[in-house]
Amino acid sequence: MLRFRYLLFASGISLLLGATPATSVTERNFQKQFEQYGVEGSFLLYETGTGRFTAYNEKRCRQGFLPASTFKIPNTLIGLQTGALPDTATICKWDGVKRDFPQWNQDMSYARALRVSCVPCYQQLARQVGVGTYKQWLRKLRYPGILVTPATLDTFWLDGNSRISQFEQIDFLRRLQAETLPVEVRHQRAVKQLLLLQKTPGYALYGKTGWRFRSATNPDNGWFVGWVQRPDGRTALFVLNAEPAGGQAADTRFAAGRRALTEDILREIGWM
Repeated sequence: MLRFRYLLFASGISLLLGATPATSVTERNFQKQFEQYGVEGSFLLYETGTGRFTAYNEKRCRQGFLPASTFKIPNTLIGLQTGALPDTATICKWDGVKRDFPQWNQDMSYARALRVSCVPCYQQLARQVGVGTYKQWLRKLRYPGILVTPATLDTFWLDGNSRISQFEQIDFLRRLQAETLPVEVRHQRAVKQLLLLQKTPGYALYGKTGWRFRSATNPDNGWFVGWVQRPDGRTALFVLNAEPAGGQAADTRFAAGRRALTEDILREIGWM
């Protein structure tokens, strides 16, 4: 009996260890690309076929940052799934307040609102969704580190204590790309279509930028997240997080640089 218990215990340990294999991460040096665009930060890539990660500044890839407008991806999914957003053709009415981004100062569909990162439209959606629904669906989506309160309902992804890491972004995007989130497949496909940025005979590029604007206590912080899919089905998910070098204020190069920098890296490692 004692021997049986020992074997059962040993078997259980083996199963446990086998269920949690070590993550394979290869470090690459992309400092040259970051310096070219006047930024510092980190980059993470995950290949779905092999399960391998490629990282520049892996330690930073595990740090949390405000999701900024990358949160429009789960936000749209939550809106569609709960009915707060009937469909992506639904019109968001301009509130008449003129903002620094002219493309925001008009009525627009939520499909366009996602593509131009219209913060006021998604603040309207947030007030429709509500605190309780967000908490419920963020748990279901396994989208961690997001703190929603009545006081921060329409700003929690832009300011405050919400944080998500690049590894956590990859985990969420991987499940969206595979359409395995606990959301109706038609909603996942609708959002994926909005994220399609470029399609060529050799690849399709999906992505979303994000920008946490500079404040008295925080630097500018930018994201570019998404994936590259080949015609044969091979897929690589990527997450860039970057800030202007030396704590400087962001300039026009920073706005366009997040995507351009990511594409330079993807070309170097053979995905574009």
